[in-house]
Amino acid sequence: MKRGAAGHGVRRYRVVVHGLRHFCQKLPGLLGDEKWDIRDRSRHTPVQLARLVGDLRNCDLVFTWAGRIDMGRFLWAARSLGAKKFVFFWCGSDVLRAQRLVAAGPMDPWIRRQIHWAASPNLAEEVRSMGLACDFVQASFVEAVRNPKPLPREFSVLVFLPRSDLADLYGWDRVKEVAEALPTVRFKLVGLHRGQSVESPPNISVQRWTRDLTSAYEESTVLWRPVRHDAGISFMVLEALSYGRHVLYTYPVPGGIQVQNADDAKAQLKNLRSLHESGSLGLNYAGMQAIARTYARDLVRRELHKRWEEIICS
Repeated sequence: MKRGAAGHGVRRYRVVVHGLRHFCQKLPGLLGDEKWDIRDRSRHTPVQLARLVGDLRNCDLVFTWAGRIDMGRFLWAARSLGAKKFVFFWCGSDVLRAQRLVAAGPMDPWIRRQIHWAASPNLAEEVRSMGLACDFVQASFVEAVRNPKPLPREFSVLVFLPRSDLADLYGWDRVKEVAEALPTVRFKLVGLHRGQSVESPPNISVQRWTRDLTSAYEESTVLWRPVRHDAGISFMVLEALSYGRHVLYTYPVPGGIQVQNADDAKAQLKNLRSLHESGSLGLNYAGMQAIARTYARDLVRRELHKRWEEIICS
């Protein structure tokens, strides 16, 4: 039976995606069409696990949104059930875990033989430093926002932290330092899950975890992401740019401002606030254009389809 096109007697390419659920659940909507059957199996419910067995036996490609250098249960099952084409997509904190494992012992040789991609050029370099062949592949995408709302009247800064035990990784100490130095600037922390808390100065308000950050973006002037390690391009950064918000980020990003420490961030926020108060700070059109030029859904869809088909047909 032929594969890769719609029609009588023709089966679509079947791809099993697994790994970080927040990202995997986006892929069927982005990549599924008359030629591609994309199956998100990142949920580990009994029904999903039962379906996973059949999918792994019959898939053309396994795509894992997260890299690793040791064999977990999913990889053991996939290899045992006959899945032959694998792509590991390294996305950030997975590299930190792998670096610790590399220091502790040898890498699984089967994983070394698979295809490895990374979410940014600097992350690809980190993966290559562990002895893996790795390419940067642009897989980050966001929806373009039509007619984004103007910047709010009050200057405000949006920051993100999912768990208190990740405070150091996400630069929470830097956020507190800058917030304390700029007591008249309003900060909003989003992302903390139920039961999580952190100490913060009075000008930082807290909004619990929510899937939809639309209102948080619209009520903010600036997104600041002071992470100590990241994928190079986070979805939150891209989303903020798509809403025309200004972005401070540890890494370079088109339409954003790179800041390396609290002092850099403090200086940039003072400058942006001054522009805002003078009426000179508008929407971040450079960021919006960067989204349309590099991170639009159609661009990412075409690139991933092309690369996946090359792997399947090789």
